[in-house]
Amino acid sequence: MKKYFLFLTLLFTSIFTFAQKQTTSRTFHKIKMGHGAAYANGVEKHNTKFNPISNSRAVVIWNITGGKHHGEIMISDYNPRSFEERDIPSTQQEGQSDSWNINVVPHLESTQKVEVLVFRPEFSNSKIDDDKGVIEKVLQTEYTVMNYSKAANDIRMRFPKVFDKLGWKMKIFETYTGEHRVITSRRLPNGWKDLDAMQDFGAAYDEIYGKGAWDKDQVVLNNYWSRTDRWMMTRNKALSSK
Repeated sequence: MKKYFLFLTLLFTSIFTFAQKQTTSRTFHKIKMGHGAAYANGVEKHNTKFNPISNSRAVVIWNITGGKHHGEIMISDYNPRSFEERDIPSTQQEGQSDSWNINVVPHLESTQKVEVLVFRPEFSNSKIDDDKGVIEKVLQTEYTVMNYSKAANDIRMRFPKVFDKLGWKMKIFETYTGEHRVITSRRLPNGWKDLDAMQDFGAAYDEIYGKGAWDKDQVVLNNYWSRTDRWMMTRNKALSSK
């Protein structure tokens, strides 16, 4: 009987945890050469009319510098959504689809398929909606997961204390669709000058967890993931929902 009740407890705990997951979506636009101004005008016109900040599907738009998406535009959700909230179908206003096709699509060279990301609070030292609509500069690093490892995840759960010690504001996401990747998102409240400070993650890690801890744990992480990209993001206030 005790085993039965334990099973029920674990079952309902896992269901509750799953129901509480917060997700976000993102996609990248590559703009045709010479169409930057027309694209910007089209997106701003479209979002002003059909996608205000009060809309549950409001968006934040970012200019990308560096990495494989250099020069592109990232469109991401302004509001996080649970999977349950994703069950609610979106409804388009009359003329919304035509507006996008007329004002934006002609200026696109390509678009990346929409990705769904899951926020991982256990690896973060910020909440998913911290600084929402305030932060203007973000450094994102992408890791491709090669081999799932509980040991690596246990190590990653140590990271928030290191983030706190370094004064970093970190949100950690993982792809729910497509290739399994980890996306670390460091928000920079003072702008790019926050990157001028010479900070040693490994040294801070050792201060908290003991001398040599980072060298030992990094071996485990190197078998778990491989850093594959990094880019700088600047919020485009003119094009974002407002």
